[in-house]
Amino acid sequence: MTTTKEMDNIKIVVADDHPLFRSGVIDAVSRIKNVTVVAACENGMKAYQEIVAYRPTLAILDIEMPILSGLDVAKKVMAEKGQTRIILLTMHKTKSFFMDAMNSGVHGYLLKDNAIEELLQCIEAVLVDKPFVSPQFEGYLAEQKEYDSEELKMVNTLLTPTEKVVLKLISEGRTSAEIAGLLFVSPNTIDNHRYNITKKLKLEGKNSLLKFSMRLQREL
Repeated sequence: MTTTKEMDNIKIVVADDHPLFRSGVIDAVSRIKNVTVVAACENGMKAYQEIVAYRPTLAILDIEMPILSGLDVAKKVMAEKGQTRIILLTMHKTKSFFMDAMNSGVHGYLLKDNAIEELLQCIEAVLVDKPFVSPQFEGYLAEQKEYDSEELKMVNTLLTPTEKVVLKLISEGRTSAEIAGLLFVSPNTIDNHRYNITKKLKLEGKNSLLKFSMRLQREL
């Protein structure tokens, strides 16, 4: 929980590998009363080092950065039981990214499309230990949940039990040879399963089966 002393001296680390966006975030948060940006970083490793050094109240991190991602930094801070609250900035409208972030103890999840406009509102919420997610992304999640349920229904209706197992293993990034070894069949048999699954689900395009399986990974 945020103490009165913390509210009187809010230290923030900002990290984004795009200089213009980083400057925009710094400019926005610097207008908040009692806020001091103690470090501005261009990569995740530097951000993590500054978090360790300054123990800031907040860290505002881009998800995709060199060396360490914002998500990697969040996981390290949580693993070490750090008190810094993490706000992630992202272009990803992907449920798997979001779920990974929430499971890593992230307090705020902002889409870059509206990040500057929503940032002050997010900081206010996070400072009183309330999670904040971009309203636009919450709407997307609701739509995605409905879409995913339809896809899951297709999987349960159209695929055989063995094909469901193969699809689950594909979602984990396993190759045909690896799946064949786990199921004690030949790689050709797995390739046939891949073909049949793709055909039944009417998937098209390169890597369409992998992308489909990863969208439903947590439900398979």
